[in-house]
Amino acid sequence: MFSVLEGGLDVVSGFSSFGVHCGIKREKNDLAAILSEVPAVAAGMFTRNEVKAAPVLVTKRHLEKNGLLQLVVVNSGVANACTGKRGEEDAEWVAERAACYFGLQDRSLVAVASTGVIGEFLPLEKIDRGLRQLASLLPRQKSSRETAKAIMTTDTFPKERAVALSLEGRTVHLAGIAKGAGMIRPNLATMLSFLITDALIRREDLERVLREAVDRSFHCVTVDGDTSTNDMVLLLANGSSGVTLKEERSIEIFREALFFVCEELAKDLVRDGEGATKFVTVRVEGARSTEEAKRCAFTVAESPLVKTALFGEDPNWGRIMAALGRSGVPLDPERVSVSLNGVPCVQNGVRAQGTSREMLKEAMRGKEITIQIDLGLGHSSFEVWTCDLSLEYVRINSHYS
Repeated sequence: MFSVLEGGLDVVSGFSSFGVHCGIKREKNDLAAILSEVPAVAAGMFTRNEVKAAPVLVTKRHLEKNGLLQLVVVNSGVANACTGKRGEEDAEWVAERAACYFGLQDRSLVAVASTGVIGEFLPLEKIDRGLRQLASLLPRQKSSRETAKAIMTTDTFPKERAVALSLEGRTVHLAGIAKGAGMIRPNLATMLSFLITDALIRREDLERVLREAVDRSFHCVTVDGDTSTNDMVLLLANGSSGVTLKEERSIEIFREALFFVCEELAKDLVRDGEGATKFVTVRVEGARSTEEAKRCAFTVAESPLVKTALFGEDPNWGRIMAALGRSGVPLDPERVSVSLNGVPCVQNGVRAQGTSREMLKEAMRGKEITIQIDLGLGHSSFEVWTCDLSLEYVRINSHYS
């Protein structure tokens, strides 16, 4: 139904983006802009943390004004969170200056986003200088890779995905970038993602497919179970392909492509989890409801004891059973079965006969591990993606600020 492309944001017509170093960080890219040739229909999802950063409040306000965005400005290094009234004024100032430099009529067409250290004010002079530089480059020059690098914090690699799909006899493009490596759990923390398409879609349909895609992707990852203040996912549709998605069949095809892009970006967040050495899938089946399966999956995926055992390749399956038992879901332990990469370790609530400790250790040596859990209670299931918890995670987060 769609083909996977290289090039990230660069493949989408009518958009251009770039990232530069303006001096917030010592030497790496720290300011990016994503520009649409025309105001684009836009939808957004934001952190559910009660402590919301100033850029989140400002961008929500701009988006609610008329549902259109033409420019996204993102800085890394400073989160502009817990900065009070001045923080909001600074975020509005950035939007105002960006609108001026890029020749936009209204600053409400500008989304602003920040990521980095909490509690510090934006260095406005440096950002102003960076905005001038970006305005001189776009749309003549563009680089999705430089853009993706500019939104990184503790990420170790830029995250880009792009696809092309055929709709109504024409080619439509969809692409996205994301950042995030730590403080990751459902409800969009801590991550940023910006998605663009050259299709045109009604805003209500755009909001619906984005919400569904986020529920099936970014809401299914956890690195450390912590949450943050600046999280944001934006989807912009500018119609440059000449294709307007009205029919439900076309929207369904677009939705599947969006699911793919979001899921791959979400998995990249886990693969790049701070200090991560293993990508872990926790799949719970045999639950009475999806909600119960989800609760069990996240309890196992967020257990520090399970995650450290995964790092040490220690087949201590008792920690998985203990996590299930404290999940709050009523269980019948005698019906529970667990396997690690297909090797049974628990059958009907007790050690699996015929499986040795050496067999389980061998199963855990790979870079990717699947923990398969069957509760034996019903037919519902849920899957979560997570990573192990390493010594490097402690090192990174004990010296972050």
